[in-house]
Amino acid sequence: MTFVASPAEQRILDQLVIPPQPDVLLRVAAEAKKPEPNLQVIADAIAEDISIAGGVMHVINSAAYRRAVPISNISHAVRALGFRRVYSLVRTVALRNALAHCPGIDSFWQSGSRVAEAAVRTAELLGRPDLADQAYLCGLFHLVGAPVLAGLFPAYDAILTRAEVEGWATVGDEERQRLGTSHTAVGALLTQRWHLPEAVVEAIAHQHEAVQLFNQSQHADSADLVAVLKLARRVAAREIQSMVVDIEWDQLSDALADYLAVPNAAALEPFLDQIAQKMSASA
Repeated sequence: MTFVASPAEQRILDQLVIPPQPDVLLRVAAEAKKPEPNLQVIADAIAEDISIAGGVMHVINSAAYRRAVPISNISHAVRALGFRRVYSLVRTVALRNALAHCPGIDSFWQSGSRVAEAAVRTAELLGRPDLADQAYLCGLFHLVGAPVLAGLFPAYDAILTRAEVEGWATVGDEERQRLGTSHTAVGALLTQRWHLPEAVVEAIAHQHEAVQLFNQSQHADSADLVAVLKLARRVAAREIQSMVVDIEWDQLSDALADYLAVPNAAALEPFLDQIAQKMSASA
């Protein structure tokens, strides 16, 4: 189920006013391609962009990353976390900055950040700590296509209202009929264009087709990421009243239980409690 955009969807994304990747990303990428990258050069390049450096430091020292000792600067971050993790965070912050003009984006970041934190804890508890960074990206950006579409189509407000009542999984057909695309496709296109990991792109694209993804994914990690995302959303919804997950959960929980090799959907509840407890402990 590798994600491939239609020509119509590509044209829609081409309408977006998204700045190109900032100079800091290009400089870091160029240094990373060298046989022996200089980590201090990379750290200095990131630190020169105050907005991105500040955003990276905020994420690194947030509850999601749960550092026993706070990281004090970008050089420390690169040494402590490694180049690849910091580079992923740089792309994350840069993409968030590039979407600042989208209507209602702040509320999406607020809920997305909480889902992202829950996703990190979920990946750890599922025995996939290696997926923690990708789980964070998936949780943060899984609904990013919605504010992007709201900025392009004034009529999207009606779809937003329906999604807030019935859940996001129910509006895909209406989006495709009225707009020629969906929030999942646009989210996947956007993250693909900014070179986020392929498994994250696929998970965002097919998050509402979880059963098929569990059986047909071209990337094993993307199926695990969707499982992580569904559990994380369920936990985050306990404290974010605007999130609607009951309908989707009722439709998916049995298949999710099968995928995770637990007896039934009810057996997932103690696991959800563990995730919530981990989040509370790190708050």
